[in-house]
Amino acid sequence: MNSMIFEPYKDEIDIINTIHKFNESEYVLIRLTSTMINKNNPDANALFRDLLKSKGIVDYDKLPNGGNNGQKVNGKLLLNSSVQDVKLNLYKVAGRRSDRRFSIYGIQKMWEAGKVNVCDLLYITVTDLAGAKQIVILNLTNNVPSEEVLTKVFGIDKVADSASRLLPQIKKIAQAGFHKNSKGSGKVSPKDVGDTLEFLLGIKTNNNQEADFEGKIEIKSKTGKTLDTLFTLRPQFGGTIVEQIEKNDRSRVSAFTRLYGYDSDKHLGYKSLYITVGTRIAPQNSLGFFLEVNEEGRRVELRKKSTSNNEDELTAYWTFSSLESELSLKHPATLWVKADQRMNGDTAEFRYLEAELSRSPQFTTFLSLIKSGGITYDWRGYTTPRGKYQGKNHGNAWRIRGKNRKFLFGEIETINLI
Repeated sequence: MNSMIFEPYKDEIDIINTIHKFNESEYVLIRLTSTMINKNNPDANALFRDLLKSKGIVDYDKLPNGGNNGQKVNGKLLLNSSVQDVKLNLYKVAGRRSDRRFSIYGIQKMWEAGKVNVCDLLYITVTDLAGAKQIVILNLTNNVPSEEVLTKVFGIDKVADSASRLLPQIKKIAQAGFHKNSKGSGKVSPKDVGDTLEFLLGIKTNNNQEADFEGKIEIKSKTGKTLDTLFTLRPQFGGTIVEQIEKNDRSRVSAFTRLYGYDSDKHLGYKSLYITVGTRIAPQNSLGFFLEVNEEGRRVELRKKSTSNNEDELTAYWTFSSLESELSLKHPATLWVKADQRMNGDTAEFRYLEAELSRSPQFTTFLSLIKSGGITYDWRGYTTPRGKYQGKNHGNAWRIRGKNRKFLFGEIETINLI
């Protein structure tokens, strides 16, 4: 299955992380080939088209065929310490295939001047400039724009600005030592350490989905070890065998375990399915399940290798939109605060020790990490082999390897509080 989610190298990932201190919008990556430069015809892949459509730039589906019928738009090219005007043509080629393309006027002259080179990775995003949305292109491999240029185009680092007001308050709290549980005496709940910190900060508990501090920074505090779970999200089963055998959508997760699970040793008489699912080349389980990013279908698929032929079986999937929404909801810019706990009589007390500041993850990076095996999916549950579903689903979860968290969230800043 062809995919155009280009893999950045380590140094390019570091530059992406710097850019995201200034640009909160989504982006796409395109690595230049000699053909793209000579013919000036990069492929407008699905992520590129989705980005431009969501920002109101162009809907490729509504364009008539032919380069002359394309939509001409203005953009900016950020290089070193300069911001240059560029013009792009967004078009579909003539003919029955109607391939979606775009061109950057003057790209050959840019190549001759050394501004872009073969194998350079371009970062493309959309931002508001002079009251209008414009395409912005950055070169991640050569002529990388300075932070001064990033500030000029995208504005100040808004998270850092909010953090400059939040951190002094938390440091003052931390340096004061242990604090009584804000709910008073009694049994300690895992959420008490976070509720107490928010109480000390004067943040009122509410059901608003906006980040806790100034709408920019979510505050999470734990006394235990931080898990590598990103979020839980049940897949969809349309067009799969599970849909055929189980008409009730609410029961399909259990039906999946019943269909593909194995006789349980721990839960006798039940079917269990406890597996980690990775990429096709490194599936990380012996049952043949693997993840595949289907860019054109805008979904991540949970597939299973067939034992009888060479065809794979689609067993479940998640849409890009549902994954992106859940990722953004669970992980805005976040201050992760580590704490100690002790009991003073029948009242818990908390002392806040250290914090890590992470930023909103980028969905393109999320997909890239699935492809590279840095993000996997855990299926965890058991159920009865027939009849009424009984058992337990432990919350099937997307997980990230610890060493890859800095790639998804950018540079994670460690902050000593005491």
